[in-house]
Amino acid sequence: MERSLDIFSVAAGLARLAHANDGETYDHGCRMRPVCNLLATRLGLDGEAIERIGVCAQLHDIGKCTLPETVLFKPGRLTPDEYRQMTEHTSSGHGLLRDFGHPWLDCAADAALHHHERFDGGGYPHGIAGVAIPLPARIIAVADVYDALRSERPYKPALNHEKAVSLILRGDDRTNPSHFDPAVLAAFQHGAPAIQQLYDGPAVGA
Repeated sequence: MERSLDIFSVAAGLARLAHANDGETYDHGCRMRPVCNLLATRLGLDGEAIERIGVCAQLHDIGKCTLPETVLFKPGRLTPDEYRQMTEHTSSGHGLLRDFGHPWLDCAADAALHHHERFDGGGYPHGIAGVAIPLPARIIAVADVYDALRSERPYKPALNHEKAVSLILRGDDRTNPSHFDPAVLAAFQHGAPAIQQLYDGPAVGA
């Protein structure tokens, strides 16, 4: 579809431009896209909706380009004020994407705004809950935590697939299954072997 091909190019260009000085955030969005496509497929969405959610995933953190480098690249725990600044990347991302006048980028703007909302209402920036959170944001929320757990940071090692899945499904002191849409969480659980292949490649002998 011509429109889709155009918007894919626009989304990729926006992501490269926004994260020109932050390769990890750019790579994070690129890794998120196929995971979100897979989850959307398992949820039974149609082809265009799946592709649109992939674009939303690629652009969900675009607002981080507005953060001070001292916050974005800090190797340790953020102070309360730094954390407040970090949370503003959701609203900043919405502001960057909302005025293009393209329905896919309108969707991406909403996903950027709401991908840190929690299904139980405990997220930010607005504390909305349940299906009031746009579906692309609910899908991104699960994939976002998985990718964060699988990725090395200056302040933490990367977890393997099994540990990351266990933390998402069972919870710990920072994450809880109640944070996520149960339908998306079920799609994640059933799709976990395919998600592992996206990160680790096919198993030896497969």
